[in-house]
Amino acid sequence: MPHWFIRWKWLAVVAIAVMGVFAFSACSDDDDDEDTGTATPSTPAEAACEGGPGVTGDGEPLKIGLLVSYTGALATFGPEHENAAKLAAKCINNAGGVNGGEVEIITGDDGTNAEQAVSEATRLVEVEGVVAFVGGLASSVSVGVAESISRPNQILQISPASTSPSLSAVEDDDFLFRTPISDAAQGVVLAQMIYDDLGYTSVCTMYVNNAYGQGLKDQFAETYTELGGTVTAEVSHDDAQAASYQAQIQQCTEGDPEAIVAISYPTGQATVYLREAVEAGAVENFVFVDGTKDDEMFETLGWDQFDGMQGTAPGALVTAFGDAFDDAYEEEYGEAYQVAFVREAFDATIVIALAAASAGTNTDSVEIRDELRNVANSPGTEYGPPTDIPAALEAIANGDDINYSGASGSVDFDENGDVTFGAIEVWQVDAANKKLVTIRSFTVDLATGEVEPLEDGGAASPSP
Repeated sequence: MPHWFIRWKWLAVVAIAVMGVFAFSACSDDDDDEDTGTATPSTPAEAACEGGPGVTGDGEPLKIGLLVSYTGALATFGPEHENAAKLAAKCINNAGGVNGGEVEIITGDDGTNAEQAVSEATRLVEVEGVVAFVGGLASSVSVGVAESISRPNQILQISPASTSPSLSAVEDDDFLFRTPISDAAQGVVLAQMIYDDLGYTSVCTMYVNNAYGQGLKDQFAETYTELGGTVTAEVSHDDAQAASYQAQIQQCTEGDPEAIVAISYPTGQATVYLREAVEAGAVENFVFVDGTKDDEMFETLGWDQFDGMQGTAPGALVTAFGDAFDDAYEEEYGEAYQVAFVREAFDATIVIALAAASAGTNTDSVEIRDELRNVANSPGTEYGPPTDIPAALEAIANGDDINYSGASGSVDFDENGDVTFGAIEVWQVDAANKKLVTIRSFTVDLATGEVEPLEDGGAASPSP
């Protein structure tokens, strides 16, 4: 029987792991915040963000570059992240815009490739004149853009999906932020799930050889061995897509592991080697992570091959604001989103707009960056999406302190630009219904090392 009570042993592992990754933490947690008040979470309107005065001024537009994947290994993520960013812009613009101007979302394809991302980021800055980035998706892409473009050009960058612990240590002059929680949290929950609940005492890892894959693999291996498990092999593959991974599969399974942990991206990576492993009968069990949480991948491979198998992913906290956003998204686009980090993309866009409103400028990225924590962190009255947004803008105009509480949960940024409180979900392949369903969720506070199961045992984010 799975047991999801947090044992002292696991908590000790969590504390050691997270303190080793984070040298800095937020100055206070939610229990100690001295907020001036809390706005009542709004129930979703039938059509979110409709009505309102719209943009009536003639101010400069707030140009935000959405740098996400439309091609490459994370190509399935881009369209729904674009939907989220454009919904955020709609909510802001219908409420009057920012400093008399409208929010414009200008897209760029990072190709899940750092070199391509730097080229696109250069275009977005020099040709399109963006003042901030939402992106990239892959951790290696976000690091490359931060080092080559964001830091030298002093452009605010917020990643909605990069989870590698290495981002915390990037020399970015405080221009790189992210809205998802670090894989310092996911690696611990992944190890506990595999060892305690699935009961696998030996596994091998197949991981993409970049900042994301290495960071998650390392944190998982450290925690898993602390619990008593054995990692029989750690087999990397290139960041680029490949036609075959038979040599890596053979290397991974030589030690007769009970399962392969797939820490890769779907298109041209996990989709290829999972098919080859199944066809060869190399191993009976697979475990997945956020990178391989992709319904199109399972549709391509055949749901029945993986029925009941589990994975982990950063999840959004269960909040009224998150539920309202999900309803708003489905109302706007006619269907629920299917990929991870959609809420985080929405939140990244909103906080940039709120920070610009607080700074009183749509063109000075440094001033916008300097206001980011003032609108996202405590203290202040709490406002959340979607229908609290006009009130948040009004409060800023009145000189009041606000604390944006996002669709994904807290977006309080620490000194590294990290969100240190979030959720990790455990999800399962439901072949009968062709769905990926969330079965367990945990809250994780990286500032304190505390990990707690959600009391209702429900989903941390909506299942596709």
